[in-house]
Amino acid sequence: MSWQRLTGRSDVIAKGGMVATSQPLATQAGVEILRKGGNAVDAAVASAAVLDVVEPFSTGCGGDAFALIHLPGNNHPVSINGSGRTGSLVTLDDLLDKGWTEMPLRGGPPVTVPGAMHMWFYVVEKYGFLEFKEVLAPAIHYARNGFPVSPIITRVWSMAASILINDYAKKLYLIDGRAPALGETRRNKDLGDIFESVTNEGLQAFYSGRTAEAIVNLVQEHNGFLTLEDLASHKTEETTPISTSYRGMDVFEHPPNGQGFAALDMLNLMEQFDISRYSALSPERYHIMIEAKKLAYAELHQHNTDPGFYDVPLKKLLSKDYAKNRAQLIDSSKAMKEYGSGVPVGSDTIYLATADGEGRAVSFINSLYRGFGSGLVVPGTGIKLQNRGNLLSLDPEHPNRYAPKKLPFNTIIPGALYKDKDFVGVFGIMGGAHQAQAHAQFVSNLVDYQMGPQAAMDYPRFNHNHEENIVALENGFPVVIQNELRKMGHRLAEKTVSGFGGGQVILRLEDGWIAGSDFRKDGQAAGF
Repeated sequence: MSWQRLTGRSDVIAKGGMVATSQPLATQAGVEILRKGGNAVDAAVASAAVLDVVEPFSTGCGGDAFALIHLPGNNHPVSINGSGRTGSLVTLDDLLDKGWTEMPLRGGPPVTVPGAMHMWFYVVEKYGFLEFKEVLAPAIHYARNGFPVSPIITRVWSMAASILINDYAKKLYLIDGRAPALGETRRNKDLGDIFESVTNEGLQAFYSGRTAEAIVNLVQEHNGFLTLEDLASHKTEETTPISTSYRGMDVFEHPPNGQGFAALDMLNLMEQFDISRYSALSPERYHIMIEAKKLAYAELHQHNTDPGFYDVPLKKLLSKDYAKNRAQLIDSSKAMKEYGSGVPVGSDTIYLATADGEGRAVSFINSLYRGFGSGLVVPGTGIKLQNRGNLLSLDPEHPNRYAPKKLPFNTIIPGALYKDKDFVGVFGIMGGAHQAQAHAQFVSNLVDYQMGPQAAMDYPRFNHNHEENIVALENGFPVVIQNELRKMGHRLAEKTVSGFGGGQVILRLEDGWIAGSDFRKDGQAAGF
């Protein structure tokens, strides 16, 4: 495959293995695991655990995780769901009786069962080569011996500092009430001890006993709904990945409760237009993508939820005929003001990618949802608890309505690419609601414009706000394009300094790997 290089940073090429993450220490930890004889799965979990330590507001074992794992010889990935369910202490009627109209963003109520630690352990045990103790060793090292805080992480940590709620959280993650400065060394001995306890005792050290009791006590003290049984009954699930073909490239995503089908829906709509006839940075191309995003996310917000509670109409939503009909709503010269689903009802994250010398590759994403999640950190453990339950609806008629032991709508999505049944690569982009629309933009960069992996990841993105119908354009868009989009009727955000996530990509070469790491993070792609 021939790619264009359009950015200053070069693609990284290596034969023996590859790791791309949002922080260099995590990348190096993954490469170290590969060199020790671990495979791509081991490297992915090792990197994720290090990120729990060095990028604490974005991710952690107290959050959710999803993965797509390519195994040599397969023509589709293995799909892993490591998300947690709601607590069982209350029902929807209980919340409505309290007069609630929406789920809180912080505190105990939005906390769902931590799924990430269970998923880390599960995939290493089933698909890895190394013992869990070896895989978590780099993270334990940084937790106990410390790490210097990197530039972008310093800035975001400062922005997220006010979210922390309980005294232990503030003492552990702040210094005299402030976030750490660039280069300051931070440690997290409590989290290192938790990691070591799981490597020695297994998952019961996290999901039962003293750690589970500490999690439940903290959540209930802050009016949340988890019980000890909720944690003890948690399981990681293998699911069936979903896909569509975009101009011959098969794009795989994780199924609901993740939002991946919105990326596929958006690509199906984009495929109805000859996008490549326009220049990559043109108002015509971005107009079509923005309009396709509006229609795809209308379906997402109508239908995405736990498939165990609602039959998500994926066959209809992902059909090419349906996309052809829906695409007729897109006017090539005028922005839509209103957009809804065509089918009746029947923030902060880390993404990383790894690959090994035997052909395995992992698309891995791990999140607390918003920065520092619920704002609660479990005393004596360093475990940050996610706030994914905030995405549940309290509308009794909505498929994503609150229920006990339910998987909430989840924004985090790993991606994978195949062509003619051959594996092409893995990719993902962080950023809450931005993720599915960013996936489609990235795939278009690769397929429509033959950009290299680094260039395709770095290329300027838009971020459309579904509720407000406002388009944020990243720095890099010429004024002339902004003006043309305004003439088409698009409302553009006045400030566009953030909200465009950050991603990683690893693609297969004939004899090795080629990778890119998004400039929007502190990240690094490295191999050997």
